[in-house]
Amino acid sequence: MQSARLIMYKKINVLATILVGVCSIGQAQNINSPYSRYGLGDIVPSQNILTRGMGGIGTAYYDFNSVNFLNPASYGRLQYVTLDFGAEIDNLTTRALNPVRKFSTASPIVSYINVGIPLKIKKKPILGLVFGLRPVSRINYKILRNERITSGTLNDSVATLFEGTGGSQQAFLGTGYRIGNFTAGVNAGYLFGSKDFTSRRIFLNDTVQYYKSNSETKTNYNGFFLNAGLQYTATLNKSLFLRMGVQGSWKQKLKGTQDVLRQTFDFDANSATFQIDSVFAEKDVKGTITTPASYSAGIILDNAGRWLIGVDYSTTKWSNYKFYNEKDPVQDSWELRLGGQLSPSSEGKNYWNFVSYRTGFSYGKDYVNVGSKLPKWTLSVGAGFPLRKVAYTNQFSVINTSLEFGQRGNKSNSVRESFFRVSIGFSMSDLWFIKRKYD
Repeated sequence: MQSARLIMYKKINVLATILVGVCSIGQAQNINSPYSRYGLGDIVPSQNILTRGMGGIGTAYYDFNSVNFLNPASYGRLQYVTLDFGAEIDNLTTRALNPVRKFSTASPIVSYINVGIPLKIKKKPILGLVFGLRPVSRINYKILRNERITSGTLNDSVATLFEGTGGSQQAFLGTGYRIGNFTAGVNAGYLFGSKDFTSRRIFLNDTVQYYKSNSETKTNYNGFFLNAGLQYTATLNKSLFLRMGVQGSWKQKLKGTQDVLRQTFDFDANSATFQIDSVFAEKDVKGTITTPASYSAGIILDNAGRWLIGVDYSTTKWSNYKFYNEKDPVQDSWELRLGGQLSPSSEGKNYWNFVSYRTGFSYGKDYVNVGSKLPKWTLSVGAGFPLRKVAYTNQFSVINTSLEFGQRGNKSNSVRESFFRVSIGFSMSDLWFIKRKYD
């Protein structure tokens, strides 16, 4: 029993180390996107690293040793206790037309951390339990605008700095149940986040001194969320299967608390700001945030694990979004995803026969609507690298990788973004609860 306990302690230490990494990496979200000003911010991909390599076709996807949190119905297919962890580095290049500018930033971010546990009923694992934590959106932008204001006797140069930070995360608990080829599941959890917006304006005049102004609004919000999904697998022949899936989240209301400040300020000798006068201040303003409903449907054609191809379609009703009963310049969004996977073989001595190769493409309309529509597309490739052969261990661990390149907007938009995302995920499955007869 001591050896079994020692193994368990080592695994707990691994979990603790990963959680420390989550806390440290999660602080370094410094990507600069002006579009993160709208809605809840830039939406973080809602698929795991495995399905991102296939263009994001996650609605109908499942396997026995990874956590597909996009559709909780997939939890009913879990067979092993699984730790699923993902991280990514995003490189974003922003191009503006007027004036012509180009700016690039890079940022690491923890994509998710999940734990999946199969629960046996009558000695068969047909019920899965999953709990996890993942980011939903992030806000980070800093924009300096220089302009000339002429009105009556006023003829001055003005510099305005717009700055925003924040984002949202969700902690969730989900379960999936399987009956034959049919599975159903639900995720329930807690969504929490913040939106902090600041605008500082400075008049540049040689003869008249104007006070510098600062407008700041800080909002914290939270609430419960719920989403559910279904999956069904039809047998076409003994080696060909058709997987089908749907999932959705309902429109929900979050509770918010807001602090509003309007003030004049100046800089001290160390370039730090200090308040001159408070023009208006209000704290703990209660309000609600209405989040949009979203739905997706997908199908996958699976040739007994050797290859698969699939398609997903998703839509989000951003026209229903309200922040403190105010509309944002957002619109209903949609996305079509295509992708596939090739697994050459699971036999032989050549390691590369055990690697799964993936590729995919997506195209859609973004939720931001500032002056004109904002098209977006993404091209992805990925691979799954097993850490060791299953025959010699009780572990079924895989390193999943994904490379994504895409664009948001085109030459008709005043601001166009292109991005390159490198993602890596660890899916570590193990038979943790084996009854060992020998120490």
